[in-house]
Amino acid sequence: MTLRTGVLGVGHLGRFHAQKYAVHPGARLVGVFDQNAQRAAEVAAELGCQTFATPEELLAQVDAVSIATPTSSHFAVARQALTAGVHCLVEKPFTMVPEEADALIGEAARRGLILAVGHIKRVHPAIRHLLAQGFGAPRYLEAERLAPFKPRSLDIDVIMDLMIHDLDLTLLLTGAAVAEVRAVGVAAVTDKVDMANAWVTMANGAVANLAASRVVREPVRRMRIFWQDRYASVDFLGNTLHIYHRGGGDIPGIPGVRDETVELGKADALALEVGDFLAAIQEQRPAFCDGAAGRDVLAAALAVREAVEAFVRQ
Repeated sequence: MTLRTGVLGVGHLGRFHAQKYAVHPGARLVGVFDQNAQRAAEVAAELGCQTFATPEELLAQVDAVSIATPTSSHFAVARQALTAGVHCLVEKPFTMVPEEADALIGEAARRGLILAVGHIKRVHPAIRHLLAQGFGAPRYLEAERLAPFKPRSLDIDVIMDLMIHDLDLTLLLTGAAVAEVRAVGVAAVTDKVDMANAWVTMANGAVANLAASRVVREPVRRMRIFWQDRYASVDFLGNTLHIYHRGGGDIPGIPGVRDETVELGKADALALEVGDFLAAIQEQRPAFCDGAAGRDVLAAALAVREAVEAFVRQ
């Protein structure tokens, strides 16, 4: 069955969602809606689909939508779509507060609908490879997610904008809930936190040290993941993965350690995410990042924000 799809909100990211639906073999892009009618018309003309004057008109014509509106509107827009019987892929952050996420999860469950959240780093080839290896839960993770300043996504702080990616990967890889958070942060150039560092302890004892900034000159997207007998180094920008195993090798200066370079190949992460959402609908299974996962990482991000606010008040 070919699924009829649409996108609500076709700004920078929503346009990319529309592009993926337009070329997916299991989907037909019916149309788009945006508060900026000119922007919607431009995207529709590019992709050969319709524009709709209201969300209601679009929702009446589709089976599934991506929601890429401002975060503050995610709850209202997703609730409207679910009430209309439409499967939803909601961009991150899922909602503003966990209570809104819980309401959407409950609504989707009552109606038998797929609810996915756009934590795209989950489908990165390096993460997919590590999950497939069966290494178990890591003991320590450290990540840097640094970006030059861009005049968008300023309705949210750097925790919700950037750090949330590494919080999600921490939850995914450790398979544990957050137990304790310590964090610092500053509002460097906007009225919201632009730089933050968090020390996150998980319920299974694992620890993550996460740094995020949106006011640096050069972008950095790195994560190092440590197990008892090996560690992995991921460069998300360079699309590289190195795994260092204890025993069976001899790296210069580090005796007894073997360096494994994993060839990742090229991958369109958004196409993979959209493809998983559509497959989940067809197969009636949870999406790789479902509503519950989206809610958990939202709660973790809010815990970091609370810790930063406590630091600022000192």
